[in-house]
Amino acid sequence: MGELGRGAMGVVYKAQDPAIGRIIAIKSIRLNDLTEEHERERLRERLFREAQSAGILSHPGIVTIYDIFEEAGLAYIFMEFVNGPAFENMLGAAQTPDKDTLLSILRQIASALDYAHRKGIIHRDIKPANIMIHEDGSAKVTDFGIAKIASQAMTQTGTIMGTPTYMSPEQVQGIPVTGQADQFSLAVIAYEALTGEKPFTAEYLPTLLYKIVREEPIPPTLLNPTLDAKVDGVMRRAMAKAPADRFPSCAEFIESLAEALNAAPGWTPLPRGASQHISTVGSQDSNPQPDSPPTIEKHVEETRAIELPPAIPDGVPAKGVPVASVPSVSPPATKEPMGATVLLPHADSWAVPTSLPPPSESHLFRNALIIGVLVLLGVGGYLAYLRVNPPTPVAATHTPASTDPAPVPTPQTIPPPPQNATAKQDAEPTPPKPVATAANTSTAPAVPATGDFQLTTTPAGATAEFDDNPDTTCHTPCTISLSVGRHTFVVTASAYREARRILEIPHDTGFIVNLDRQMGTLNLVTTPPGLAISVDGQEHASKTPTTLQLTPGSHRIEVIKGTDRQGFAVEIHDGSTVTRTVEWQ
Repeated sequence: MGELGRGAMGVVYKAQDPAIGRIIAIKSIRLNDLTEEHERERLRERLFREAQSAGILSHPGIVTIYDIFEEAGLAYIFMEFVNGPAFENMLGAAQTPDKDTLLSILRQIASALDYAHRKGIIHRDIKPANIMIHEDGSAKVTDFGIAKIASQAMTQTGTIMGTPTYMSPEQVQGIPVTGQADQFSLAVIAYEALTGEKPFTAEYLPTLLYKIVREEPIPPTLLNPTLDAKVDGVMRRAMAKAPADRFPSCAEFIESLAEALNAAPGWTPLPRGASQHISTVGSQDSNPQPDSPPTIEKHVEETRAIELPPAIPDGVPAKGVPVASVPSVSPPATKEPMGATVLLPHADSWAVPTSLPPPSESHLFRNALIIGVLVLLGVGGYLAYLRVNPPTPVAATHTPASTDPAPVPTPQTIPPPPQNATAKQDAEPTPPKPVATAANTSTAPAVPATGDFQLTTTPAGATAEFDDNPDTTCHTPCTISLSVGRHTFVVTASAYREARRILEIPHDTGFIVNLDRQMGTLNLVTTPPGLAISVDGQEHASKTPTTLQLTPGSHRIEVIKGTDRQGFAVEIHDGSTVTRTVEWQ
């Protein structure tokens, strides 16, 4: 039906499932663009892991994966179509989302991430480009391609996975991550949405990683004066260097942020780059009094006053950060904004200083040491590259190389998805051809054309439909005979979220599927706090403020203070997050 987007290795198409008529998105990836077989295998593994990770997540805030298919060096992922832009596009627009829309998007993302974390899955690449905003305002997290199932070691130790600008310190160091890593990335997104600036920027990757691990970002209130000072504390905690110092969950972080933002009713988010035009930023005419609020100049001067070590291994580690695992990179001393006028770092560059004071002897020694370390790192990196990719010697006695030019991938020639692959296959998949080996003789047993598959669900009595074919349904627990090849099925039950899975016959002989109850979230805040609550006539164990998980439908909530009660009705939808504030009358 059309092309939605084009990337370095493939195209995303909009298509229609001919079986049931729904609109879907198809992500195509050219596996053959990678010349090394092991690289192709790693990409293939990542794609199937994306389908696996998202396949066990059934949440309104997570893009649903329907199937995955590979043909002629092209891989196709069939997924839910989101009719709307990426959050990245909204942040880059001249007119940013209003404050109510922004808080709604952040709450939905937090709810989806907390759900994935409860399932033991960490996304590890949360960024605005991986958040889709539907035309109805609902936010959906996509691209679980590098998601990690907490109980499995899916990547090699020390491998950095994720987008650098939004990565957590523990990802930079290559140590095991938890759901707090996604919370850190969500905090970076919130910081950028509120101030129009990324909290960590640098011209070079080593400098950026250094900042993420060791430096604190500029307080948001210095970039956006409409914010209350409480926002600084909330963001500082969510972006703490040690995961244990962050909030217990993403939802608690966003609710604390919302409470801090609402302390200044006139707050407003800033578009990208807007903070550079604030009149109080870097003004030489301003002369703040001792009791006036802190300024960016003061923050930069305080940061500059801290003597940083020439390299991280010789310094004092940040709280909870082991020294040995921090990248050995020097601080960006030559890139630090200096001079009479302080300019904020913009995008991924640093402002050129208008004047530089002469370096002291200690700085000359430090700079010489820094240059020596960088030279050693560069030489060591080049030698490591040569070890992995040794140059091919060319001599007159060698056979001349082929004059054929190296193949150049051309995105314009990417073939569209095969007609029979615009959705899950309606027909029976063709059994794979047997491989001819020495062991194959006329007496070898024939490969079976079908295999039995046993399905069990919790709770029992759910309905399973295979390959979108109503004729292949059963009620769990059940056993069904399927043809050899790839199949998909969906499990449905009243008051539970549907679950989709992909299986391969004869490799898979049975699944146990645990269905999730349909649930919504109620964030309840009272003034004063510490009040008892009742839900549908039953007293709840927690006190306000609290977060309640409720089934979809109408509920009666009462706030109790002594013998007095105040109540209200609330409508809960699956996957939604509702916030209610009660001021005691």
